[in-house]
Amino acid sequence: MSLLSKLLGGKKPSLSDVVELFQEKEQKPASSPVSHSDHPRPEPAYTVEIGEETPIGRSWGERMPNEPNQYNYPGSYREYFEDIFSREFAAYRTVRSENPRTDKASSYTFFAGDKPALVVELLSRRCDAKQIREGCRRSGTPYLRFYYDYEGWWNARSYVVNRMNKALGR
Repeated sequence: MSLLSKLLGGKKPSLSDVVELFQEKEQKPASSPVSHSDHPRPEPAYTVEIGEETPIGRSWGERMPNEPNQYNYPGSYREYFEDIFSREFAAYRTVRSENPRTDKASSYTFFAGDKPALVVELLSRRCDAKQIREGCRRSGTPYLRFYYDYEGWWNARSYVVNRMNKALGR
């Protein structure tokens, strides 16, 4: 039986059990240890790594950023992006298109008047569709893609808006 199991009454410890154990230890008043030597051994430092917090404005990292993103939005990833498009880019007419070759990709074309100003594609990381991107490259239309299922990529609102503004030249 491991030391942690003994401390937790014989049950197999989970990460939350370990965190609670150390929090309880920090909350108890410290008693002065009795030392019989001139050089007492220091207490071991126990830390639980849960990952570095993702800074505001960056869309990738170990921990969810403290800002709106597709994973804390109260709807689907598609609803999240469409909310950004309608609120932040209301001056553009937006047309959604489904990719006829895969259900893992959809695109949004933003029009300024009758001319396409930007194409945004929402893709699964498992999708290798390149047709829309290549068509935009040939026509000179700005193109962005956002992966909706890539672990550690949060698609934070500020990140999405900043990338789209940059692509639109705003």
